[in-house]
Amino acid sequence: MRSRKSPKVTGAIHTRGLAGAVGTALLLAALVGAHAWTRVEATMVGYRLSAAQADQEELLREQRALELELATRRAAARIEGDARKRLGLVEPSPDRIIPLEARPKRADTAVAQAPAAR
Repeated sequence: MRSRKSPKVTGAIHTRGLAGAVGTALLLAALVGAHAWTRVEATMVGYRLSAAQADQEELLREQRALELELATRRAAARIEGDARKRLGLVEPSPDRIIPLEARPKRADTAVAQAPAAR
């Protein structure tokens, strides 16, 4: 029987093929990992966006409630009621009301004052 010896050249060719396969597998694993990372990041951004939208809706509800409260506090009846309750103000009696003279119109006042200023 003859023994066959495998030449060194054949072993080098197998090694080169193995290195190429390992390199390809590593590249494929890196691409899959990058794709998975981008999907996870997109999901996380979606969660943050959803939370921000919920915060915005809550703040808008609070703003509407505060605007309503402000309008209520500015209402004349509310102001009059607060003045009566908190400050003890009352309607004046007719003898306490002092009528004021009507002021002359501005045009009359300007003409009347012009000769006096000279």
